[in-house]
Amino acid sequence: MMNPLELVAKTLHSFEEKELTVNLLNAFGKRAETFEQYNDVAKIFFEIKRFSEAITYGEKALKYAKTKEGTYITSKNLINAYNQNNYPEKAITQIGKIKSQNPQDTELLLEETFSYSALNQKDKSHKLLFNLLQKKLPEEIERKAYHNLSGYYFRRDDINTGLKHFLKTGEVEAYKNVRKLDYEKWDGTVTPGRTVIIDNQCGAGDEVIHVRFMRHIEKLGMKPIWLTTRRDLQKVFNYNGFESVCKWDNPKFPKDSCWVYGLALPYYLNLTVEDLGTTPYLKPLPEKEDQYSYLKEDKNYKIGLFWDSDSGFEQAHFRSIKDEKLFEIFSDTKASLYSLQLPNIQPPKGYNVKTFDIPERNFEDTFSLVSQMDLVITSCTSIAHIAASQGKEVCVFIPIMEYYVWTSSKEKSWWYGNNVHMFKQKKPRKWDEPLDEVRVFLNDKNI
Repeated sequence: MMNPLELVAKTLHSFEEKELTVNLLNAFGKRAETFEQYNDVAKIFFEIKRFSEAITYGEKALKYAKTKEGTYITSKNLINAYNQNNYPEKAITQIGKIKSQNPQDTELLLEETFSYSALNQKDKSHKLLFNLLQKKLPEEIERKAYHNLSGYYFRRDDINTGLKHFLKTGEVEAYKNVRKLDYEKWDGTVTPGRTVIIDNQCGAGDEVIHVRFMRHIEKLGMKPIWLTTRRDLQKVFNYNGFESVCKWDNPKFPKDSCWVYGLALPYYLNLTVEDLGTTPYLKPLPEKEDQYSYLKEDKNYKIGLFWDSDSGFEQAHFRSIKDEKLFEIFSDTKASLYSLQLPNIQPPKGYNVKTFDIPERNFEDTFSLVSQMDLVITSCTSIAHIAASQGKEVCVFIPIMEYYVWTSSKEKSWWYGNNVHMFKQKKPRKWDEPLDEVRVFLNDKNI
């Protein structure tokens, strides 16, 4: 049964009263005096994905724990919060303190594999995952273990096995709170003339990545239709010859249609890295090109910058770059700098970075703004895929916990051409080394 504090906090949070929820929990947390009180506040913060606060109160709860069981459970919660907040070194330290109490705890062993992966110790993480999968595991733990192991195969260019494991959790999570379509699910069987509805319960960047694979379905003699919740992407895709419809318009499909999860397309098409394609496949809308044609008046080399993800994605902090050193690498450049961020995120003061104040800006605008740039330098967000899909030269900062499209046996992405340059993080939360590498890249290009 939910306690009153949890009930009120989660209700407020569901009403999008996030600031009020945090204030409420902090008010209770400041007056907490017992293990149970601190632990309750920590657990609620964790469940609403406020991991920093979950750590603060979890550490306080741990100091008040009087039993081995209380210490163990609170430590496990803390370990999870440390990993989610990108402090894997703290997670490993805490794991070392409690692992001997229950060395067969599969939840704890799974967190350990995540921690080593986030510390950039991929080989050790993979070894632990293979060992873990030898045990009899609860279904959810097994799914997550296979999901975490997908990187092992992506790094060996085996995208089919990698996607098979990635989708074990990815597709389940995508449809956790969403009803699946009332059509037969497509398993890759080719039926000429049959409609394949491609359902996209995913991020905008994922849609940009995968829309190209409609061409593969067309070559099989089937009819693909892209189903999206984003009207702006719908317009861009339709302009580029990818038939798209918006879910909110309640589109009708033939009764014998089948459906497939958008991210699963390359898996069911049984594609290899050579099949992914390296040529540009998206262009901005002509009316938006006209709207932003004034940018052509700037005859300087133009660099578009995106550094801070504000998408609401719970692990956005893994990939955001809030270090002013990003701007310092342009101190001697003659290029014009443009922020591709939305207006709510501004560049630091003192740097000559032009911004766009575009009311109700959407992806139609972003596609065109990107198309006007000579180079895009971005964190791992949809901007990277929008630029790459247009064939623009793009530098992408890749976090240690990288998305699978940035993973391969070589220092390149098989999902795009040589227009994409990847600069990979080496240590959690630190971007010094990739920033230095971008500085060298710009110097070599004499920008």
